[in-house]
Parts: sequence; C-alpha cells; structure tokens
Amino acid sequence: MKFFVKAKRIAVFVLMFALTTFAKAQSSLAFYPLEDHFSSSAFNPAFLTSPKKFTFSIAPMGGTTIGYNNQAIIKDLLSQILSGVPPGDDYYREVLESLTSKNMFNQSIESSLLSFTMRTNMGFFNFRIKETESFSASAKGDLMSFILKEGIQSTVTEKIQDLPAQAVHFREYSLGYSYKSAMNRFYAGIRTKLYFGKAAMYSSLSGSVNNESGSYILKTNGNVNISFPEAENKKDTGGTDITKVSGTKIVDYLFNNGNVGLGVDLGFKYRFTPDISFSMSIIDLGKINWKTNLNTRKFRDFKLPESSYSIITDEIGVETIAKFDYAYSDSIADYLDKNIDTTSFSKPLPLTVYAGFKFRLNPKVTISLTDKLVLVKGLNYNSFSATANIDFKRGLSVSTGYSVIGDSYFNIPVAVFFKKDFGQIYFGTDNIASFILPSISDYASFSFGTCFYLFKNSRTRSNSQVDYPFFKPRKIKRYGKGGRIAVPYPES
Repeated sequence: MKFFVKAKRIAVFVLMFALTTFAKAQSSLAFYPLEDHFSSSAFNPAFLTSPKKFTFSIAPMGGTTIGYNNQAIIKDLLSQILSGVPPGDDYYREVLESLTSKNMFNQSIESSLLSFTMRTNMGFFNFRIKETESFSASAKGDLMSFILKEGIQSTVTEKIQDLPAQAVHFREYSLGYSYKSAMNRFYAGIRTKLYFGKAAMYSSLSGSVNNESGSYILKTNGNVNISFPEAENKKDTGGTDITKVSGTKIVDYLFNNGNVGLGVDLGFKYRFTPDISFSMSIIDLGKINWKTNLNTRKFRDFKLPESSYSIITDEIGVETIAKFDYAYSDSIADYLDKNIDTTSFSKPLPLTVYAGFKFRLNPKVTISLTDKLVLVKGLNYNSFSATANIDFKRGLSVSTGYSVIGDSYFNIPVAVFFKKDFGQIYFGTDNIASFILPSISDYASFSFGTCFYLFKNSRTRSNSQVDYPFFKPRKIKRYGKGGRIAVPYPES
C-alpha cells in the first residue's frame, strides 16, 4: 500500500541524512559488557563514567554505527546512493515484497553530535546532543502477500491482519548523572531528555478481504499518522509527493522544533561480590507531541476486479480468495483518502530495556550475559548475547561470543576497546558473520568511535596530598565492634 511506500521513503530520507552527518551508534549488544567506555551510558545511565576530569567527543569522531536486519535491501540502497541514482519505483516494490517474507523489519541509527562528561566529587555529569532515527514494520501474512507479491497468492476472507509500522526521527538534548556508593557496590544513574521531533509515521491499520453481496472488498480500519513536510507533485496526477522536498523544506525539516517531548533513562548496577554483578536499565521512557507537518491519512474501500481472482470454499464454509498473476499494489494507491487530517497526536518512543549479568573468572577474563528488549506497539522484539571479555596489556580489551538478535539466530559480536592517555577508541560489530558469510546471516552492523580527555594532567580530589590546603583524611569504615576495616570493591 502507498502508506508503506511513504514510510520507507521517510526512512530512506532520514537514513541518507544520517549517513551524511556521520551517524553514531545504535546501542549495541557487543559493547554493553564494556561498561567503562565513553558512550556506555547509552545502554545504562549508571555506566556513565570518566577516568579523567573531563571527557569530550564530537561528530564525526564521536562515532558511527549502522544496524539493520535486511542486508540485501539496505546494501542496494547504499549502492544507489553512492552511485548518484535515486531509488525508483522498482526499488520500493522490492522493499514491500521483502517485508512480506520477514517476521519484522528493523533499522535504527543514533547520531551523537556532542558529548561532554565531567567527573566531580558528587558523581559524573554528562551533557549530550543526539539524533535518533528508527524504523520498524511487520507485513508478514497472507493478506499482505495477496496484495503486494506477484504471482498466485491466496488469503482467507474475513480474516483480519494487523499492519503495524513505525518510523520516527528526533533530536535529543539530555543531561545525565551517575552515582556510586562509597564501597563501589551500588551504582545508579538517570538521564533527563528533551526531544524535538523531525518526522514520524505510525500505522494502526488492519485489513481484510470481505464478501459483500457477491463482491469482494479490501477493507481497512485505523489510519496512518504522519508528520513530515511534503512538496507539491509536479506531475499531472495532482496530490503531493513526499520524495520531492525542496532545499528550503529540508532546512525547515532539520531545524523543526515544533514537536516537543520529554523522556528519561533510568538504570542501576549492583555488585554482589567483587566478581559478580547485575545491571538493568530503561532507555527512552517518554513521548513526543506531534503538531507540525501533519498528514494523517486513511484508506477507502477497494473493490477487487472480478477478473483478478477465484473463490475456493471448503467443506465447513471457509472461503479462500486466490488471485491470478495480478498486481493489486499498482492500483490500490488510488484509494488513499485525499482528505488530510491535521489533528495533532502524541505517541511514545520505542522503549528499550537492558539487563546484564557479569562474572569475572580472573583479573583478565569476564563472562557476560546481556538481554535487550525493544518495546514498540505490535513490533516488540528481543535480543540476547553471551560474550567473553578479555583484558590485554596496554589498555586493550576485546569482547566476543554469540548473540540472537530478533529473529536472526547466527550472530557473532566482536568489540575492540582501547584506553590510552589521550582518550579512548572503540570499534566492532554485533555480527562479524555478516561480513564473512552474508548469505547465512541476516543482521549487519558496524560501530566505531573516539573521545578525548581534556586537561588530562589536572588533578582531581582523589589525587590530593596531605600538604594541600583542602586535604581531608579518608573516613575509615569498620564492621561492627570487631574493628575489621570495610574495604571498598575495586572500581570496575
């Protein structure tokens, strides 16, 4: 249906923008166990840390990550962008057909424009500016195959299929804070967020083919809430075309601040022993109120041409409609209601829940289990990883293992992390198998990033000496009346 074409064109436009602005990293399962790297608070605000007084990163050196679970389609898109050839109708038709063969399509990008972390006696503070884009859709089912795919397809009449889809792009300004107890056993963090929405598409459609007095009608319920600047179509067909956006419209789009929202990240970590810990976090608990560039649409009933199908009725009276080699998708777009609803709407953002368990085998090797649950209405999916983290000499750490990402079951995450005097460098992927054996691995991603320590030679309070004027002696904790000194856990 045309709303899927619009949804994909929104996602394509945002993806192109993110690529040209050095997109930084979706939260990655490969890097969750490496809690002390500079962007770890993207997974859990309790991980916010800085080995020096100030840590700073900025695009493009802040990092780049792209992750998606439909390699063939995205690879073709990137090749067309790099060759200067804009995607045509055949590409969008291929996208639609690919959606019907997968349980779900997911793609997400986060672009960190600026990040600044400060270490104080009260804890760690971080200010961050970030761009976020995500797209999720599910079109697998007999009804969507019947409409979109070529060749002979069939579906049961009166059977309702939901057609959930969601695309969202927003900018985030946030302030994060993390605290750790005196004994280094409990860590807690919070990040408050101010959102400015750029574009959105939320589908609440459901559909079925119904028999009405001998005629077979494709009926839909619900609508498609859209917030995106459209430009007038130059063709004689009239209406608007979301792909023909002028330069002025692009500037208005990027600096649009009319769609405001609030959100929060929450997280904690508890160390049962110096070698065993558990952590959990909630990311993007919030919503955006969409008030600008509103283009909410509905679909009118679509009568199937009588010459395009045949009816089969089984012994219990269940009707199955089978189409001949007929492309309904070529004409059904004409039944998009031309009346545009400009009523504002409010929608929650995709909510991510992380949980992690770590067990240190020895000072150099740690085993980590990580679970990631993404909550989107009608489009939830879960991921899990088991990794071994190895610390080498000279500040080098490597994490690798096995992961399940949604319905992709063959994934080998690899993350490499350097800690040097000037700052940090990390790079890796949630699935190195996608580069080695792309034919048997559906999910692909790549990540890298760099940060710098500012004024790295300045002293913090922890370096104070007795002869300094503001020196305060450390308070000694003891267990009960026995006099044993309570020793804090080593910093992890």
